[in-house]
Order: sequence, then C-alpha cells, then structure tokens
Amino acid sequence: MMRSLSLLFLFVTLTNGFTHSLPRKSVPSLTKPGRLPPLPSSSVPSFLAKIRGGDDNPANALDSAKVCILSKSTAIAALTTASLQSGPWGVVALWGIASAVVVPLTLYRQAFSFSVGYGFSVFAMAVTLLSAFSPIVWNSSSYLLTVAVAFYGLRLGSFLALRNIVNKTKARELKSFDKTPRLKRIPFAIGVALFYAFMCAPVLYGLRAPPAVGSVASKIAFGGVGIAFGGALLEAIADWHKLVVKQKYGNNNADIFVGPTGGVYQLCRHPNYLGEVMFWLGLVVGGAPSFGKSITAWVCSLLGLYGIVGIMRNATSRLDKKQQEKYKGQDAYELWTNQVTAPLVPFVRGKSDS
Repeated sequence: MMRSLSLLFLFVTLTNGFTHSLPRKSVPSLTKPGRLPPLPSSSVPSFLAKIRGGDDNPANALDSAKVCILSKSTAIAALTTASLQSGPWGVVALWGIASAVVVPLTLYRQAFSFSVGYGFSVFAMAVTLLSAFSPIVWNSSSYLLTVAVAFYGLRLGSFLALRNIVNKTKARELKSFDKTPRLKRIPFAIGVALFYAFMCAPVLYGLRAPPAVGSVASKIAFGGVGIAFGGALLEAIADWHKLVVKQKYGNNNADIFVGPTGGVYQLCRHPNYLGEVMFWLGLVVGGAPSFGKSITAWVCSLLGLYGIVGIMRNATSRLDKKQQEKYKGQDAYELWTNQVTAPLVPFVRGKSDS
C-alpha cells in the first residue's frame, strides 16, 4: 500500500513538473490531425532538461535539485516535529527516526542492529525530542529524563563501536552474523527500530504532559530520573571495567578466567545487564505520571520494558551457562561465583546457585 502511494506521488510530481515547465507555445495541440512536428536536434538537450524541471544550464539544474531536496527535507522535519508534539503518530515518528539509524547500520553489519544501531538510534530519538520540544525548562523531570536517554544512547553506541575496533575477537563474532543478504535485512531492522521506539515512548509522553512542579506525580517522575541515571552510570562503569580487564589480561588467555571480579562485579555477576534494566525501568517510572488515560502510552511503554527485561534475563542465563562450561573448575572462577551468587539482581540467587 505504501509503495503504491509512493509511486503515485512520484508520478503526480513528475507530471506536474512536466506540464508546468514546458512553454505553452511549444506544446502542439493533440486535437489537430497529423503527426507531431519533430524537434530540432539542437533543442533536444533543452527539451530533456525542461522535462526534468530544469533548463539548459547544468548549474541552474543542480541548484533546482538542491532546493527541491531541501524543501522535501524541511517538510519531513516539520511533519516529524508536529507528530512528536501532539496527535496519535508520536510513536510512529520515533519509529521513523530509529529506522533512519538502524537500517543503514544493519546493511553494513547485521549485528549492528542490536548493538551500535541500538545505542545511536536511542541517541537520535532523544536529540530529536529535545529539538521538537525546545525550549524546555532545564530542571524539569521531563527534560532530565530526555537528557538521560541522550547520554545513555551516545555512551552505549560509542562504547560498542570502540569495542568493535579494539576487540578483534568481538569484531569477528559480530561479522559472523552477516549471513542474510543485505536487502533482506531491512524488514528485520525496521522491526527492531519499532521496538526501540516503544522503549523510548515514556520520554515522548513525559515531554507532552510534564507533571506539575511540586506535585506527587512530579516527585515520582524525579524518582524515575534518578533510577535511569543510576542505571546508565552502573552500566557504563561495568562495561568499561570489563573492557579494560579483557584487553589487559584476556587477549592471550581466552580459556583462562580473568574476571572482572571486583568493584560493581561484587553486586552481581552481570552488573552491566542490571544497569540496563534499571535504566529502562527508570524511564517508565519517570514517564508514567504523564501517561494519563493514553492507551498507546501505557501499551508501548510496558511492551518496551517487558521486552528489554526479557532480553536481559535471557542474556544473563546464556552468559552464565557459557562461562560455566568454559571456566568450571578454575579456582578464580569458582571463588567469584561462590562469593557472588546473584546473576542479575543483587541478593537474588540464581537457580543454579540455590
């Protein structure tokens, strides 16, 4: 359906450009009998240029193309801003923003759809929201929640891109996912982008209807801001700690457990996953006071949270199993797992540890 509408729009645009660019006297009447008069050979380039809405001068034609592209881009930006600010198409606008980031990165490397593309698409949505709702009171819960999302997305995307450069083993692992032809990756990338839009929905509705200053709703929202920032910082510390340890000790000892085992890795065995869950939970808590009776806000936000919590729980179980198979029997690993019995949530023992 969308493809048909796009083709129809292109046809109308070209037809409109053709009919308005040709001089009226140069268009012979189709009602008169006889054949159409041939065009002189010298006028063919001019005729072709006019069909395309230009003229004989290539520079002028290029300028016209630039103006056309700029006008279309401005219209898309205005439509996106209006959709974010109000109306039923806010989440769809977020979906479009996320897709614009995730799709090209997925075409380059399939695994980037849920790594680098994940982080940078979240950052892009946050920046666009800040622009759409500018100016925003800098100390409001909705503004701080959006800043938290921007920080989270930029930090995560940059970290994953850096890790892909310095960690050759991880880079090869991500490259091994490139099994699907590029064009067939697009539907998957668009679907993933929709999930990211759901996850960022709480920020959208928080900006649309920020809670009154000093109200109970405002205090709840600020609580969510605190949880989100806490989770983002915890994940950043855990990610960096693990990267440094792996780069320093793990490159030539892939089969030997090197940790990390200290710092935040004393809270639970996977504090980076815990930080991610905390961040997205904080986003829902911070945005919920603004949801009101909006079914879209509640459904999209809770689906996003449910999805990411499920992904983190599965990742925790998968990595625990992988480490146990690889390092079981090694003194450093056994000592750490006996001390830190919580896989994801502190003080909550895992099934295999109980």
